[in-house]
Amino acid sequence: MIASMSFCEDGLLSVIVDFCFLPGATRTSSGAGGCDRAAQMSGGVVAASPGNDVPGPSNSRSDFLGMSPRENVIPPPPEHRMSKIECVHSTLQGLHEEWETRKKAVFDVDYTNPSLLCTSSSDPISCLELGGAGERRHLTVVLPWMQANVCCGFEYSLASLKAKLFENLKRMAVSNFSMKPTDYVFRVLRKSTGEMEELYNEEMLLSKIDFTKPYPMLSLFEPESFRHERDLAQVIGQALGYSLDELEAGFTDELKACRAALFKDTCDAVNNRGSEGYDHYAFPEAIAIDVVQPCPHSLIAKIKSANLTYQVFFRTLEDEKAGVDHGAAKAIVDFAPDLTPTSLVSKVVRDFKRSGHVKNEENDADYLLQPVGQKSFLTKCDQLLITYSDVRSAFENYRNPRFVLRRREIVLLDYPKPRPIHKPNYVRAEESRKASEEVKNSSTAASASNDSGEAPITLWDVDEYLSMRPLNCSNMDTSDMDSNISVEFSVYCGKTSLVHKASSKVPSHNPRWAEEMIPFDLYMKDLPLAAILTVHLVETKVRKGKSEDRVLGWANIRLLDWRGELLQGVLTLNLWGGEPQYPPHGRIGSNDHKQGSKCRLMIELARYRSRVKIPDSSQFAPFVKFIYSIEKPAKVRSDEFTIRRILDTIRKRLLGGTVSVEEELFVWSQRHYVCQNIPDALLVIAEAGETWKKREHFTELYVMLENWGRLTVGTALSILGKKCMDPIIRRFAVDQLDALLDTQTFPLFILPFIQALKCEAWSYSPLSCLLLKKALSDYRTGHKLFWLLRAELANLKDNDGHVTELYKRFALIIEAYLRGNDEHIRTVVKQVEMVDLLYELSILVKGYKGDKDAATERLREELRNHCPSLEKIDSPLDPSNALGQLRIDKCRVLGSAKMPLLLSWQNRSPLSEYHLPSYEIIFKNGDDLRQDMLVLQVLEVMDTIWKKNQLDCSLSPYPVLPMGTKYGMIGVVPNCSTIFEIQSEGGKVGTAVKSLETTFINRYIKSHAGSTKKYMECVDRFLMSCVGYSVATFIMGIMDRHNDNIMMTHDGKLFHIDFGHILGHGKTKLGIKRDRVPFVLTEHFLCVIGQGRPVSKDSHEVTKFKRLCCDAYMMLWEERDLFLSLFTVMQSMELPELSTEADLDHLKSTLRVAFHNGMTSEARSFFSEIFDEAFNGSWATKTNWARASQISPQTSYLAVAVATLLLSTLPTLSTVDFVYFADILCHITHESSGFDAMFPLFFGSEARN
Repeated sequence: MIASMSFCEDGLLSVIVDFCFLPGATRTSSGAGGCDRAAQMSGGVVAASPGNDVPGPSNSRSDFLGMSPRENVIPPPPEHRMSKIECVHSTLQGLHEEWETRKKAVFDVDYTNPSLLCTSSSDPISCLELGGAGERRHLTVVLPWMQANVCCGFEYSLASLKAKLFENLKRMAVSNFSMKPTDYVFRVLRKSTGEMEELYNEEMLLSKIDFTKPYPMLSLFEPESFRHERDLAQVIGQALGYSLDELEAGFTDELKACRAALFKDTCDAVNNRGSEGYDHYAFPEAIAIDVVQPCPHSLIAKIKSANLTYQVFFRTLEDEKAGVDHGAAKAIVDFAPDLTPTSLVSKVVRDFKRSGHVKNEENDADYLLQPVGQKSFLTKCDQLLITYSDVRSAFENYRNPRFVLRRREIVLLDYPKPRPIHKPNYVRAEESRKASEEVKNSSTAASASNDSGEAPITLWDVDEYLSMRPLNCSNMDTSDMDSNISVEFSVYCGKTSLVHKASSKVPSHNPRWAEEMIPFDLYMKDLPLAAILTVHLVETKVRKGKSEDRVLGWANIRLLDWRGELLQGVLTLNLWGGEPQYPPHGRIGSNDHKQGSKCRLMIELARYRSRVKIPDSSQFAPFVKFIYSIEKPAKVRSDEFTIRRILDTIRKRLLGGTVSVEEELFVWSQRHYVCQNIPDALLVIAEAGETWKKREHFTELYVMLENWGRLTVGTALSILGKKCMDPIIRRFAVDQLDALLDTQTFPLFILPFIQALKCEAWSYSPLSCLLLKKALSDYRTGHKLFWLLRAELANLKDNDGHVTELYKRFALIIEAYLRGNDEHIRTVVKQVEMVDLLYELSILVKGYKGDKDAATERLREELRNHCPSLEKIDSPLDPSNALGQLRIDKCRVLGSAKMPLLLSWQNRSPLSEYHLPSYEIIFKNGDDLRQDMLVLQVLEVMDTIWKKNQLDCSLSPYPVLPMGTKYGMIGVVPNCSTIFEIQSEGGKVGTAVKSLETTFINRYIKSHAGSTKKYMECVDRFLMSCVGYSVATFIMGIMDRHNDNIMMTHDGKLFHIDFGHILGHGKTKLGIKRDRVPFVLTEHFLCVIGQGRPVSKDSHEVTKFKRLCCDAYMMLWEERDLFLSLFTVMQSMELPELSTEADLDHLKSTLRVAFHNGMTSEARSFFSEIFDEAFNGSWATKTNWARASQISPQTSYLAVAVATLLLSTLPTLSTVDFVYFADILCHITHESSGFDAMFPLFFGSEARN
């Protein structure tokens, strides 16, 4: 319906309303000067113009609308007798009044043509009876293809009206018109403005709409943007793996407000991010690292000794446009430490001009550098080339950095200026709702000024103590009618219980309480913002004269809601069953889906004269100033004893110890000193119970945060865990992280940030804003955030398949990100479709279990049929990897139990043959990859720390990405083999026997090196990678290390895979751990480190290796708080080996968290002893590898050797060592039952027990 206001030639004001008619419907229109024949509308109905006859039924618009004029004219209501529109011109004023007092048509159902079907049958009706409270009135709803007359109560929301209406209309579907209610928006002709207004807030009641009187009318129309909105919502639903329509159906008011707020943040990020040229948010600038010294002397010496240079390739314009690589010209530039991308471009452009490849009129600015085979670029004029991660890594690994010179104009075609962001209707609805609330609040404030007392007040205005009481409960899990029931209330802030009270006991057969409100010893002004009410329903039984208590149900709820308003009045709590969980780790919220318990409890909180909100931050500073005027703060002390005591308290907190009240008060007394000098003490203050018992304390802390010093990343992460729930402290921690982490380092911490999101009180938080801002400002960050969030969704459904509140929280962030990433959303959806297809194929090939070759043939057949869905796409593992055509002949099903798929693509980036001609990815279905992802993410953090301190450990942290419940992708490191496969080469002697031979790895490296110079480079790579993985596996407690999960590349880089056991949780036999050394350091490794020569503990090579290991350990020890914080936050992942505080004990031990910063020598000595232990235990690892080799029963060399060793050393062999060797012997001879027979044979029949 389209309405317009206009003056006709005869001066009368008419409202011309055009409707979309059904085929065959009669329509009258006014010609020039024909205003008297125009259909007029007043009060939402069609009426005749004054002074003219009403057209007959055959051609009247009134007839179409189901309305008929009557002879008797209803006198105008009092408010219409005089026009309220004051016109300056008296004639116009008279015309207005004439219009208001004209004859009006009357809505008469009796004369209405049937246009609907009855709800319960197919009989046509003229008016549809709907529900709704309040006064029942008639209402006309005009749709694009018909009109509907309904009768309903006017305390009915627009959403309910639309749902009920379409429920009836769906049986009358018309082609070319959507029957989805969400595709339409209500419009109304406002009486006050005379204009059509769109009603996006469908929570609005009919009684609140400014209808024209006396006949209310609404129209439903499909906005032009709806088709785009519908398509976009569908695509986002595909990316999520869950329909947005279904998700919206379960949104609470909090989630609706969060959704609108996230969209606003999206708009802000989109408006502030780069959108053109090299500043485009999706432009992949190569990663630069923050290093202490840009180019150390050791690296310069390595570059010179290997004669390393920069190599730059150039293609003709035609070849570059066509993507042709052969025939590219090459320029070689000598290394210089001060070269930048722009200076290198200048040099090679000058060289190519001399050779005639580049025209003289072309400028340096027309070109940029792209690493060969990679989707990234180097453009910064002030960034040294040597500080780029890929460049530095190439030099450290004796490789020449290679680039292709690209034309700027061609490259930037892939990064067009983004389209304006589309504003969805849910945002308009929220804006409408907020506007209505503001009008309501302003009117409330105005009435409050007249002593009505309805204006909101703050907690600081409530001069009372907290009070509440139980009312009744039902569906209790008890069959004892003689027991009694009571309710226990507690208020927590963090881990501190502020107050505790219990109600009176009532019989379980009549669980109703009639007592007065129970007062608590908690002054409302002192109520912390993060206060949580814990409610326990307790059953008491008396047996044999003794009283026994049992918790029937429990719940933890926040006393302040998402609006920052205090809960009041009656609350209905669906209680959780089982063992109660307490804050801060316990589940927050009611058991709304009634999982495991149907017990329901009603309680009543104190009611106040109006809404009670948290104090505004502007009130904090004046209050603290007032407190200081009464009591001066304690004198700041900075003596050595005070500082040591504060640091010891922080250490104690990090170690998981209980900080005493005395220690908390001491740190608090020194708050003005630690504020600037030991800012990490905020961790202790924020978790101290004493901080939150008085508003004088926590308000002063809020004010001090404005001048607080810079936190470390580890401390800020710890604050975002579950122990500190105060919103102001958490916001401060997020702001600190925003300042501490740049575009290069922020992605390293996305995984812990996502886990920290689970700890947030409400869906919308500063942390979610930060993640969204960073994701929309850098495409690679956004790509990683999307896939990590999506991986979490699979684990956020309850046992009944319902999506949890956390699921919706994460889904809203994904939706907001995708709405701000419109240009790449199709790429994301294609990646999702690829993952879904691979998942289906992984299930298909499992049907060929036992026949790997047949499974591979079927896989290749299916891949040929689905090539378009799997090719020419950015890798989900890393968007800088451009996947080209599938190499179907290289794809196969691997032989392990889970039958993973090995997939191979051509690399479609320029000159990929000089970098990585192909990409290989393993798709695995059946294993939980989250723990592997965690370990590899921490490895990346370690690698960053080492590189910052000039130590390149040649790590190979391959990407792992869980994509659902027990399935995901694993990146394949090219050109590598497991140690077991290296042992197996030659094949004449059993691999278990070869494990005792120490030179096979060294021979393998020599065979691939070719020359002595290349061999020495490989040995150096092996040495450095062995340093990195030795230290990393020790710190993280990575167990079950054997020759089938340690790999090596052809150029000598060692790396570990398969991190199924971490934090010291290794495999055991009779309670004895199989892993007998702190980290793997076998004689095979020492042989390579010694360049093929036998080495002793005091040899030069081992001394250097030990020094490097100690250096690497100390660099991580300096950041021990960061790693402890990382793993603490990661507990939210609920991994089997990382779910409790006890699981962190291994990390606290290996990192010597108890040592303070002045104990560097002690920390170094500790790891030196660990190294010696690993060195002396290399024999144990060697024999353990023999155990893992699993030779056939016919091959008995090793079995004889081990048995001989057992017999010869029996007099001095401990029980632990015997168990170890006997386990090896039984395993390699495939006689697991033989162990039970061997034990009593050697130690007696009673020893087995």
